[in-house]
Amino acid sequence: MGYTITIGELEIIKHPDDGIDSKCLSFGAKGVHRADAPAFGDPTDYTNSRWPSYGVWPDALRQFGLYEVFYTESGHLIGGHPGVRLVTKELADKVFLALYEWRKDHPDVKPEHNAGEEASNLVRLEWLHYWLRWALENCETPVVVNS
Repeated sequence: MGYTITIGELEIIKHPDDGIDSKCLSFGAKGVHRADAPAFGDPTDYTNSRWPSYGVWPDALRQFGLYEVFYTESGHLIGGHPGVRLVTKELADKVFLALYEWRKDHPDVKPEHNAGEEASNLVRLEWLHYWLRWALENCETPVVVNS
């Protein structure tokens, strides 16, 4: 059980039954597949979406000192579910610095599933870093979406 995190261009999601009585808009991020994107054997390899579990994602972010960057004090990812957050240079820089510092202190750990918690969490951080940078460089309105 989990949720979907997508990083990319903001989009308004239109439903076939939306009409004059629709009470709100839904937001998301456009799906992207890139051959040079991180891939470690997940069903979502090469894409800007991930399906983390409720426990694994926060544990990974804690390992890298990024929990408070993505979670509120009450434990809500990106302000709730669903939630949308702008990708900023500051956000991407925090993730890059966490990745850089962690790699410096753990040079022998390679991103790989089923090779221990640190290696599996590094998979998540590599994905996050890649797509935040990609979104900043390629999107007019880059966002992280929790859906």
